[in-house]
Amino acid sequence: MKSRLLILSMLMLIFSSCKKWLDVDLINQVDENKLFSKEQGFTDALAGAYNQMAEKNLYGRKLSFELLDVLGQYYSYTSISESYKPYRDYQYKDAAVRGQIDAVWTDMYGNIAAINNIVRWEQKNGAVMRPNVRKQVLGEALALRAYLHFDLMRMFCEDIKFNHQAKGIPYNKQFGVALPPVYTLAECYQLVLADLEAAWAYLDEVDAINNKVPYQSADKNVADRDVARMNKYAVKALMARVYMTMGDKANAIRCAKEVVDSRKFRLLDFKASVDVDENKRDILFSDEHIFSLRNKTIPELSNEVHFDIKTETSTTFAKLPFGDAAGIYGSNTDDARYQLWFDLNKVTKYTRGKVVTFTPKIPLIKLAEMYLILTEAYYDTDRNLSLQYLNDLRRSRIRNVSDWHYITRDNIFEEIVREFPGEGQLFFAYKRLNRAIRNTSGTGDIQPSNNIFVFPIPDKELETGNR
Repeated sequence: MKSRLLILSMLMLIFSSCKKWLDVDLINQVDENKLFSKEQGFTDALAGAYNQMAEKNLYGRKLSFELLDVLGQYYSYTSISESYKPYRDYQYKDAAVRGQIDAVWTDMYGNIAAINNIVRWEQKNGAVMRPNVRKQVLGEALALRAYLHFDLMRMFCEDIKFNHQAKGIPYNKQFGVALPPVYTLAECYQLVLADLEAAWAYLDEVDAINNKVPYQSADKNVADRDVARMNKYAVKALMARVYMTMGDKANAIRCAKEVVDSRKFRLLDFKASVDVDENKRDILFSDEHIFSLRNKTIPELSNEVHFDIKTETSTTFAKLPFGDAAGIYGSNTDDARYQLWFDLNKVTKYTRGKVVTFTPKIPLIKLAEMYLILTEAYYDTDRNLSLQYLNDLRRSRIRNVSDWHYITRDNIFEEIVREFPGEGQLFFAYKRLNRAIRNTSGTGDIQPSNNIFVFPIPDKELETGNR
């Protein structure tokens, strides 16, 4: 019954999110038979899943520049708003923090349920779609299912490199299952990879990105169509991320190289993307996006936490002032990230772009990550290649930069820190590398442990599922 209610509510959200409104009677009756009787219904349902991921309760704010970046200690330790201090201090038992974490769990599994419903109906009535569209829809749905489960694992599970047999999460592959089984962490990783392999098999030959190079499109909103979804290279890039998290560097290299060598994406080009009229300046380095989500309210959502709120009589200071941009980037105004993403301690990454040219978006997987994976994965076996990939990335970020001829693991991590403000990835990098977290208060680093890196499973899940 709970699953049924959940999917009904998710379908209502999907209908309200789709650009092409469906009939009022369908909205009122939530008539799945009618929705999935046409190809358009399948694509609308899939669009709804993407739209829900982009909402502020998930990647539109909480899992990008809010909760996860607070945990990654990007923001000022001393100046952060009172309401965020329990997050800053990893007080997962605090009622407000626990409520937010529980909501992430619920919302992620809600979206997984909606995706599983698409898969279920593809099996029942997929013949209403053209063959290529059918493969596209199923491939993207499986890829999204893997993406969401993997991020749940990164938040709620231990590091697999330390304990393969640690408890995993419910990996939900079927719609309507009241209590999907809980697998070991190793089994969960294999399920993620299995979904990604299946997604790749469906998308490989039919994906529209095969016949185009997104960044070559003069209209950036047209280019967005192929990266605003789980295209085949987003699947391969996610595989690289998964393998790197598992410590399987050989497979991480294989997958990351396939994405880089496809040449479907390019690192930031100063001439084409920065040294242009302000209306055309690409603040988010969109040509690098392999997969990103669209949400027109992102500038407002960013403003709410990154900027002071002023009235005629008072000023409320920014809830999340950045901790040390000048220190992270060495006050180097030749670094495009420092130049474009910050104004002193204010994060401007999501507010400077012109929406006429660039639809507001959140990058979920980008080319720079593939270069950093290759840099790190080659470090022990081929230092020259490791240097090459890092120097290539740095040349795309910093004007007049000299190549490095020697690097350390700390150099690589410092580049990770510089690369991901506002994207929710730094906390996971600390966890994957089991590194002490830099404390911007200067009172000493935060030592790595499961108490820091593993979110508590919601009590209701434990009680209901007798876990």
